[in-house]
Amino acid sequence: MASPILRETIKKLRARKAQLEKQVKGPLEEIRQIEEDLEALGAGSPPRARAPRGANQAAILRAIRNGATTPQEVAEKTGLSAARVNSSLASYINRQKLVTRGMNGLTLTKGGREKLRELRAK
Repeated sequence: MASPILRETIKKLRARKAQLEKQVKGPLEEIRQIEEDLEALGAGSPPRARAPRGANQAAILRAIRNGATTPQEVAEKTGLSAARVNSSLASYINRQKLVTRGMNGLTLTKGGREKLRELRAK
C-alpha cells in the first residue's frame, strides 16, 4: 500500500501533466498545420519553379481558417508574397466566392471550407 505522501505526489504529478497537455495542444496543432503548409509549398523537397497545383490556395485558405484576417497576415503565415496573396484573394472573393471580407476581416465561406477539405483530401 502506498503512503499518503506518495499518493498525494502521484495525484499532483498527474494533475500537472494534464494541465501541461492542455497548454501544449494548441501550439502542437499549429506546428502540424505549419508543417502541412511547408510540405504543400514544396519546402521539404528540392527547390522548384512552382508549388504543386492547389498548394498556394490551400495555404491561403488554411491561414484564414486559422485566424489571419488581413492579406498581410495571410502573407506572413504562408510565406507567400503580398502580391500573390492579394491577387489570389481577389479571385477567391470576387469569382470563386471562397472568402468574404467583413467587419472582422477575411473569413471563409461555406464554399471555402468545402474547398479546403477537398484540397486536404488530395
